[in-house]
Amino acid sequence: MKKKLIILISIFFPILFLDQLLKYIVNTRLPLSEKITVINHYFNIVHVDNTGVAFGFMSNYSDLFIILFTSLIIAVITFFLFKTKINSNLFAISSSLIISGASSNLLSRIFQRYVVDFLDFHIYAYHWPSFNAADSSVVIGTILLFISLIKYI
Repeated sequence: MKKKLIILISIFFPILFLDQLLKYIVNTRLPLSEKITVINHYFNIVHVDNTGVAFGFMSNYSDLFIILFTSLIIAVITFFLFKTKINSNLFAISSSLIISGASSNLLSRIFQRYVVDFLDFHIYAYHWPSFNAADSSVVIGTILLFISLIKYI
């Protein structure tokens, strides 16, 4: 339990700080819908205000519903992290990445009513929906969580 808490804390605060800092910089220095080309035809920094969840999904749902839904996910994963008998470092790291990213996006949604997305990967005109560092943390954490659970199935 102590090891899991140390892993959670050591991942949570850096992810939260980095994501919030990057969102703040984009929100204050790059006008909405503007872009900075980083790698021509492949990668831009953009400013998109996302009122939904991943890729704008659920953008027609109320803020309260999205906040409660995200809070429930964070609570369930946190409970699972500390109550399960799985003592794998990979399990603790993956759960911590999900909790950290979801918490950062939750904070943004509570205080701004939207989440700033700023990473825009594309191949010429074919764009992946923009996302942020917290989204990356959740996706990487989810992939690692499935990998960590494979041996318990």
